[in-house]
Amino acid sequence: MLKNDTVRLLVFFKDFEGKVITPTNVKLTIYNTDETIREEITDEIINISEGKYQYDYVATDSFIYEFSGFYNSLPVLARELCTVKFN
Repeated sequence: MLKNDTVRLLVFFKDFEGKVITPTNVKLTIYNTDETIREEITDEIINISEGKYQYDYVATDSFIYEFSGFYNSLPVLARELCTVKFN
């Protein structure tokens, strides 16, 4: 992706058996590449379908994103590194 692109961040939550789960209190955390928190987002996260969420984010530089929530009172999360290139 290029600097200042809008990217669609997606997550599809599943349990250990691969069954789709829908956690509660879904939150998106954006980290700098040094793993310090850049931003925490709880509003405007779209629940597309059961267990699937998205958020549109403007990428100014490389970042790590993490969707998290709770399922059966236990934390669940998914993380990914996104590299931004200047073009």
